Amino acid sequence: MTRGTEQQGPPEGCVVGIETSWRLGSLALAIDGSVVARRFLTKPSAHAAGLIPALREVLDEVKAGVGDLAGVVVGAGPGSFTGVRIGAAAAKGLAASLRVPLYATSSLRAASFTVESLGAEAALPAPFAGTGPDTEASPPPLRGEEREVRYVVLDARQGRVYGACYDVRADGPVEVVQPHGGTILQVLNRRPPRDTVFVGDGAVAHSALIRAAGYTVCPYPAGVPVADAALLCCSWAAVDAAHWEPDYLRAWRPG
Repeated sequence: MTRGTEQQGPPEGCVVGIETSWRLGSLALAIDGSVVARRFLTKPSAHAAGLIPALREVLDEVKAGVGDLAGVVVGAGPGSFTGVRIGAAAAKGLAASLRVPLYATSSLRAASFTVESLGAEAALPAPFAGTGPDTEASPPPLRGEEREVRYVVLDARQGRVYGACYDVRADGPVEVVQPHGGTILQVLNRRPPRDTVFVGDGAVAHSALIRAAGYTVCPYPAGVPVADAALLCCSWAAVDAAHWEPDYLRAWRPG
């Protein structure tokens, strides 16, 4: 889905996407490139315990088995250290045990494309649905030639954020500012274009400051990394499951 990158395409058959870098975890099952089933994991402390049951549920929903999986896609972070590690361990274990390719997608890239990946008919479970500053509505998915510059800002605690900026169209996001850590002031000091829209829980937390600088902040589900988006934003370049490590993107320890 990513413009400007040579595409190898997803493997034929069932591919599972795993995303646990944020408070809301998710798992999605795609068949021949289309998501057919998903599950959300609403308790961060239970992400590890909930992944395998969720996988069984989505496979049962389409009358498939674990042996039918042809690939595994995982949100590679950055995000919660524990959450990123849980998703990475589960994805690596599945890929290695099933001897299928492992693919990694930036969780920030996925977060820039959440609205398009879920579509107008899909929503996040409570209490994540519609959460945002004031009474702003979640934006509709981009269509046709529509485009939007989105700065994803995820909360890294202790006043820190993870950020990256993308030029997003209906066919996928293109990286404008590469993933980085820092503070919201450092993000704003990069002087993004005035039409930039800020998304993510870090943007929501710092919405007053972002708005004072003249930018728009969108509520959830915009900016929430989900497994559907990890699948749609995947470059389909397999990584070595034995040696790959996720992107924790930090020299500090935010907790």
